[in-house]
Amino acid sequence: MLPNHPLLQKIQVVKRLSGRSDQAVWSVKTATAHYIVKTVMDPASRQFEREANLLIPEQHGIAHALPLVTGRTATIAYGIYPYLSGQTVRSVLQETPELATPLGQETGRALKRIHEVPAPSEITSWSVRCQAKHDRYRAAIDDLLASEWVERLDQFIDGRLALLQTRPNHLQHDDVHLDNLLVQDGHLSAFLDYGNHDYGDPWHDFVKCGLFQVETSPVFARNMIDGYFENEVPSNFWQVYSLYAAMVVFSALVWTKRFDASQVPVMQRRVQRIIQDHDGFRRDMPLWYEA
Repeated sequence: MLPNHPLLQKIQVVKRLSGRSDQAVWSVKTATAHYIVKTVMDPASRQFEREANLLIPEQHGIAHALPLVTGRTATIAYGIYPYLSGQTVRSVLQETPELATPLGQETGRALKRIHEVPAPSEITSWSVRCQAKHDRYRAAIDDLLASEWVERLDQFIDGRLALLQTRPNHLQHDDVHLDNLLVQDGHLSAFLDYGNHDYGDPWHDFVKCGLFQVETSPVFARNMIDGYFENEVPSNFWQVYSLYAAMVVFSALVWTKRFDASQVPVMQRRVQRIIQDHDGFRRDMPLWYEA
């Protein structure tokens, strides 16, 4: 159900798109414009307002999919976004894999600009929120992961938690994967879907490299990291990254069971690859980065 809003008048074409399980997404073409409309069945939700209030530093040639307007009715909350044209990085790399290096570098540099935004003063420290979130996922792991790996990962994570104490509290996109990045004319052109954005350690945004991106292009994932750090990766980066990689084993499995249970076997294979990439978490730098 589309909201009644002045921007959505003289509609010519409406197409329902795939989206997150908790929201409906439409492509809407009017006589004068093209929009993406997102709705959730919770009129009290402030998700779209939170996105609209983000102040992301301008970057030449790169757009960010943020709401033009937000609102609510008696039954829904909604955001109306500009339609951003282009191909996803995933589709581009499938057609033109040689673009993995420049697109990875461009994505890393652009992500660093996003991470310049500091957390609002009222946001609790990252170390407190990160550990609390992990504890919730850990408590819900049940039989999704073999007990021997639960125990080994518990030991690894507990030994690294002190690293969180000194990590900064800045804007995180929190869903940087190949389908949330657009390309035009061979260059990165947009970041999509800030719906999961958070504040915390900017380096946490790289966890999707090992979880998803390497399945399509390890070259892109490596260059995203190198571009972010201008080809000088700090010596402590991999210690922190491997902590987040171990934590994502739990969060990815629990999240998948809750929202897309049919994909649990796929995610179980995915997290086993992460464990193998880190040699059972005996190494910090994953194998895909060195390849």
